[in-house]
Amino acid sequence: MAKQPGDGKKTVLVAVDGSEHSERAFDWYTNNFHRSGDEILVLHSHELPSVRAAPYPYGFDFSEGWKERVEESEKKARALLESYHKKCQEKNLKCKLIKETGSPGESVCKVVKERNVDHLVMGSRGLGTVSRALVGSVSDYCLHHASVPVSVVPPPDRFQHHGFVNKK
Repeated sequence: MAKQPGDGKKTVLVAVDGSEHSERAFDWYTNNFHRSGDEILVLHSHELPSVRAAPYPYGFDFSEGWKERVEESEKKARALLESYHKKCQEKNLKCKLIKETGSPGESVCKVVKERNVDHLVMGSRGLGTVSRALVGSVSDYCLHHASVPVSVVPPPDRFQHHGFVNKK
């Protein structure tokens, strides 16, 4: 059923990566922001293990070792999403699980567009400006490229720096 303007029901995408930061963002969303009737999309995007180009004559190592790493990565992604499905069941929330491969920031923004998402929720590791510039930041990428409002849940120590009390 398509969403009707003004019906109050929203599609919210919660991006997860297996870290405590994404778990905190999921918990913040379900405890503070979720409204009855909202559709929850739980997305995990992971990059496939890289392969070394040299010394292989065609540029790729398709050895059993690489295949095993890919299978292990897929297994971890499924287990992560299943853990969030269980959390949703425990809270009596309906959710859809989405697994993507590729650059996490690009995958999140692609799903936001494809699934007509109204709001994006994700956690932040709390990297400083220099660290973000060096290693990149999925939340920073999404803030600049997503076409919807984005809630980035900061790490607990950020609340303490601003005089807020972190309630768990």
